[in-house]
Amino acid sequence: MTGSDRDGMSARPITILDYVRAVTGEKPSYTGEDHYQAGVGILGGCEICHATIASYNAYPARSGFWRCADCIGEAGYATVADFTATPPADA
Repeated sequence: MTGSDRDGMSARPITILDYVRAVTGEKPSYTGEDHYQAGVGILGGCEICHATIASYNAYPARSGFWRCADCIGEAGYATVADFTATPPADA
């Protein structure tokens, strides 16, 4: 779920896995090779709290780093198109 929900509140931002899905196409599961082809890792750490996160619960932040659900706040991307069209803040 991305975009707005029916109550008009903003839904969650995209995850790294959402991005991998968009790049590789819909599949029953996604491998390390799928992530490699999309140019992202499977595991990482939150930029803010340093929690270990995987692509399904890692959110790309506008800083160019990953954040967890507790730390992403307004720094995430609403859609894959926004993510791919916007360079990181430090670029």
